[in-house]
Amino acid sequence: MRWRARNYGGAAVAAAIALAVTGCGGGGAASGSQDGGSPSGTPGSPTSAPVKAIGTPGTVTVSWCDVKPGTAGAPNAQQLTLASYSVTDGQEVARTVSALPPGADTGILCDPNAHDSVPSALRQAFNKDFTMVAGLMPSPQQSSGGSDGAAVAFSLAPQGAPVGAPSADPFTVGAKDRVPAFQSGTSTLWYENRDRHVLSRDLDRQGAGTTDHGPSHGPVFALAGDQPWSRLPLGNTVDSVTVNPAGTAAAAGGGHGSGIWLKDAAAAGYGDEYVEPARFGPDASGSGSTGLPGGGTVPRCAPKSWTDDHALLCVGKGISRVVFSDTFDSVLKVEPLLPENDRDNTAVAPSPDLKSVVFLSRQGQDVAELYRLDLTPGSTPRKLASIAPNSPRVKSELRLVGWQ
Repeated sequence: MRWRARNYGGAAVAAAIALAVTGCGGGGAASGSQDGGSPSGTPGSPTSAPVKAIGTPGTVTVSWCDVKPGTAGAPNAQQLTLASYSVTDGQEVARTVSALPPGADTGILCDPNAHDSVPSALRQAFNKDFTMVAGLMPSPQQSSGGSDGAAVAFSLAPQGAPVGAPSADPFTVGAKDRVPAFQSGTSTLWYENRDRHVLSRDLDRQGAGTTDHGPSHGPVFALAGDQPWSRLPLGNTVDSVTVNPAGTAAAAGGGHGSGIWLKDAAAAGYGDEYVEPARFGPDASGSGSTGLPGGGTVPRCAPKSWTDDHALLCVGKGISRVVFSDTFDSVLKVEPLLPENDRDNTAVAPSPDLKSVVFLSRQGQDVAELYRLDLTPGSTPRKLASIAPNSPRVKSELRLVGWQ
């Protein structure tokens, strides 16, 4: 079956629960973008001075991307703002602003069509300590509007200079790298080159060479630990793929529903780069195809992250935990964690111990609200902070990057 990436719509606090949550207010733009406004505030003390580093343990980090138009034919420039909030009281404890070189592209952080990415893909945009961001830097031979370029990192300093950029050579073909991402917990940058080879460079080691991990099955890959998953469902994007902690199964949402597949699965007849996932949840295609036994009890939702090797968080108009059998050939149970409602809650991030999540809740206004929810059925979400739009009169792409 063909799978298409899809935004499944929002989910956050149902009306009854919202009444029980202190300070429940308006949300931001449903697309993940924010327009107008001022620097983000926090409940009770919006002007508290930042005192810690970005990504300090016990904080939640968000990013905004503002695109600054180039002048006189120059390419646009991306500006990244990062802020970290305490998971205890919601206070903003750190903020940085980095202006990247003209033409630099940080992918899902700035792409308005990638606002619904899974938490692991967003966290992998940054290295272990939030001092670098992965991206592409077009070579001088390429046009300013092109999407090709060399996989590099940019320092998260006021002027984000390239880090680990290849040596410039005017007599070589310009790089055409893809999907740069940091291996979780490291400063090792992974990417794929024009020859479909998966490469990596440790940017913590000055002068370190490039490691070739062999050919990829397809033109892109999702990274889980040090294992690239290059077979994806037809039509899915890498930022929709979440891999379980053991690296044995992956799940993704698509226009035809949600599906799960194993590491070495393939899809006969579609080419070596594709897999045919086992569907669960509603058949959005209307084809009447059979899904996993027990999968009919799963509401329409997009897989986001795993709480263990067989339990998957799925977000749609609510949040549910879907538990699979040991062999992933059936759905054993579905645990509702947050009731279905009319708010947008597609931006989620799990806690380091995988027992809680934070999520951004929006309801048609500019301010996004940050909530914390324990992953126990019957738990009530607790509001941590109100995150106002980042820049006056500028459309900013807001991303929930991670809980450290």
